[in-house]
Amino acid sequence: MYRSGSTDTQSHLPGWFFRLLLVIGFACLFVISTTVAASTTYASGRPGGNVTDPVVRAVDIAEPAVVRIITSLGGHLTVHFSQGSSVTFPQGTGNSYPLQLSGSGTFITAHGDILTADHVINPPHDQALSQFLDDQAAKDVAAYINLNARSGSQVSADQIDQELKSGSLQSAPTYDPAMSEVFLNTTYTGPLTATDLSSLPFQLHAAVDRIEKESSFNQKDVAIVHVKMNDMASVQLGDSGSVQQQDQLTIIGFPGNGDVSDLPTDLLTASVNTISVSSTKTTNTGAQVIQVGGNVEHGDSGGPALDSNGAVVGIVSFGLVNSGSPGGTSFLQASSSARDLVQSLNLNTAPGAFQQAWSKAMTDYASNAPGHWHKAQQEFVQIAAKYPLFKGVTSYLTYTQEQAKTEKLPSTTSPATRPAPTNTFAAYAAWIIGAIIVLILLLALLSMVFFRRRRKTNAVNRAKPGQASQDQGVRPATIEQRGPNSHPGEVARQQKQGAPQDDGMVAFGAPPATNTPQPVQPSSTSVQTVVSGTLRPWPCGHMNRANARFCSICGEPAPAPPTSRRLEQ
Repeated sequence: MYRSGSTDTQSHLPGWFFRLLLVIGFACLFVISTTVAASTTYASGRPGGNVTDPVVRAVDIAEPAVVRIITSLGGHLTVHFSQGSSVTFPQGTGNSYPLQLSGSGTFITAHGDILTADHVINPPHDQALSQFLDDQAAKDVAAYINLNARSGSQVSADQIDQELKSGSLQSAPTYDPAMSEVFLNTTYTGPLTATDLSSLPFQLHAAVDRIEKESSFNQKDVAIVHVKMNDMASVQLGDSGSVQQQDQLTIIGFPGNGDVSDLPTDLLTASVNTISVSSTKTTNTGAQVIQVGGNVEHGDSGGPALDSNGAVVGIVSFGLVNSGSPGGTSFLQASSSARDLVQSLNLNTAPGAFQQAWSKAMTDYASNAPGHWHKAQQEFVQIAAKYPLFKGVTSYLTYTQEQAKTEKLPSTTSPATRPAPTNTFAAYAAWIIGAIIVLILLLALLSMVFFRRRRKTNAVNRAKPGQASQDQGVRPATIEQRGPNSHPGEVARQQKQGAPQDDGMVAFGAPPATNTPQPVQPSSTSVQTVVSGTLRPWPCGHMNRANARFCSICGEPAPAPPTSRRLEQ
């Protein structure tokens, strides 16, 4: 006996439906993956790095304002050989040992005012400086002893250096006044062709002409110095009172350990490091300091510590190291100490024309708004023309020119109708959510159509119960019963199928029960009529109505109709 056609339909969904679901699923995954990738990645080799990150962009904007400060002073060492014999080295009138110390600083006005640590421009005459002087003088002291000593009592420079440092050979250092010079970094100058610092164009460095205000190293260790440079890049002072534990700050400076060569391009390329705030404290002298953890080195002294907005909230000051300890603790002077000096000097810290143009160009450069490459390109062109010394703009200009070649400009709209810029991440998120909603609605619609169709089929089957009994009353023809015109394959397939379906033929296009012939006694004529006229074999091996669309047994789609049946369709 055949099984019910409605039951078979529920267990076999059409193949096209599954294929459609698969295609839609892959499309959804592709859209989401490409959209997320577009919102989180940036072009390889893009100048400035991931400028869509506001912290990275703030550092890029601030970096041209950071300078390297080299302070020079002459040193003299008087060595006491005996109670009545002392010699000052180097010998000769006006001679001295050149001692140089390096630090960092930041333009805080457009008019040449630089914020740094006081010990960068006024090196403390401490033991560290004295040992540096001993190293310089040891060779000359050893030569003097060997020249005046008896034969066979020669000494080496290393022996004298150790005796000077230990105090077994008594000495006293003296120093000339310190003089400082400021050098612009390569973020401003671009790569340099000079072979040493003394060969640099004079526009790229300048001597400190005056110390405008300072608080000594033993107090707050901040100073403001002036150089004759105008319309410079500058950084604003931030509020150090808002700094909290675990905050992330960025320092820009010139650590001595980073000097891998003597070429100006290497010496004037700043280092950028991220540090974390450990705590905020107050020294015995009343100075507000910020204790930090991270990579802070000699040479970073005086450099700025920037918050997430690119404002100076600290100035690298000093570190504490215990003897035999592998590490140390670093401290920043709070920007509140520097603000007191700025206010006492009544300095104008408003950004100058250069800084405004640079900040605007970098903001458009990092934007994702339509036409931003063309806009940034035009702004970089104007900066390059107005500030020819600012070679650091070249890489940005070149990159925007390349991007502008393939950028499609938006249609012109009036200011009243121009859409306001939106947050990039929010726009991407809204786009993704909208795409997912559309796909869900599409899937729901397809499912609703399919199941509505199935319910309709079931309703028709239930409305015509007599059809099943009539179909069940038909028996397959045996070999003895088949008529002279019947095909052997049809009879074989009919025998293989067993009993006919009850009401399944109605779901696949069978005529209503009123049009179905009444059951008759099986004979060669009546069976042949059923096989060749009402039911016919399909490639799947099952018998089905001539106008059925799907097999009542396995759900396979109907085969192409034979030529002799076209008029019936």
